Amino acid sequence: MRPIGRIFALLLPLSLVACAVDSIDPPQPASPPGEASEPQADPPSPVAAGATSGEGAQADTPGLPGLEEASPAIPDGEPELELPNIPVLTGPGPGPSRTCSYTKDADGFFKLLTKTGGIDYWVRLPPTYTATKSYPMLVGMHGCGDNAKNFATWALSPWNIRSTQTHIAVSVGAGRDGQCWTASTDEAKILAVVADVRQCFWAHQRKIVLAGYSSGGIAAYYTGVRNAAKFAGILIENSSLQSAFGVGTGTDNALNAAAWKINVAISARTGDEYFPIAQIRTDKSKLTAKGFPVQYRELAGGHSGTSDDWTGFLLTKYSTWRAP
Repeated sequence: MRPIGRIFALLLPLSLVACAVDSIDPPQPASPPGEASEPQADPPSPVAAGATSGEGAQADTPGLPGLEEASPAIPDGEPELELPNIPVLTGPGPGPSRTCSYTKDADGFFKLLTKTGGIDYWVRLPPTYTATKSYPMLVGMHGCGDNAKNFATWALSPWNIRSTQTHIAVSVGAGRDGQCWTASTDEAKILAVVADVRQCFWAHQRKIVLAGYSSGGIAAYYTGVRNAAKFAGILIENSSLQSAFGVGTGTDNALNAAAWKINVAISARTGDEYFPIAQIRTDKSKLTAKGFPVQYRELAGGHSGTSDDWTGFLLTKYSTWRAP
């Protein structure tokens, strides 16, 4: 197994919120010989929301377990934000509009660049893919220190589901290999990759799901909530909604403005040293209070991600999800 670089993640002030646990820590399966390595939790430098390492870094911002931070009160009588009109998507949408050449590696992965802008991404198709049929699509973003290809191999299309994979797996590179994401600027690149893949392959327009680990989870939350009408849901491993939009009213306002109550599935670790469990529980509470459907579990352990988080939980949750 080849080592992965250092994982960087944002650590914000947190609120301690009680939360029911959906499952307990299962035994973690060992990766087969030759399987790509998963990210290791080396201590990162805290990074400001929407900034890469070294850009707007926040020093001395540790979490404070056991302390409650009051959210700003919303004045009585303040008007509710009106939701925008949601375009109704009918059926699977258009098939591919151009022929895209690619060369698969031994495991079926291949790299493409967007036609406009040359943004890089990795793809793995279902083994039975045909251009005359539509498929669900999973679009993911890696954590700091990881890269798009490696993330695809252990999270979006792990070795033990490849023979039966039914979704188009897309791992966004966007020049961020080995780096953290800057959600506010990388949002446009993620959307450009989604559009480009749909020109090359038939992704069902109502079955497109965003996913992310750690810093990539921040990018997934940011892009998914702000562009909710385009997506069926968001899969999150060891990351935080409040790291995308801020503690308190920043997150509340973002959820209020979402085009619809987009589906969310979260896998968290109670000992995560970069995204404390109290912060993740607050994320869940905010989502459920606003009416967003959330599927949630927390396990013992630290920040490192595992393939089992995906094959054993996250990838099992979105089969019935549909964008409006």
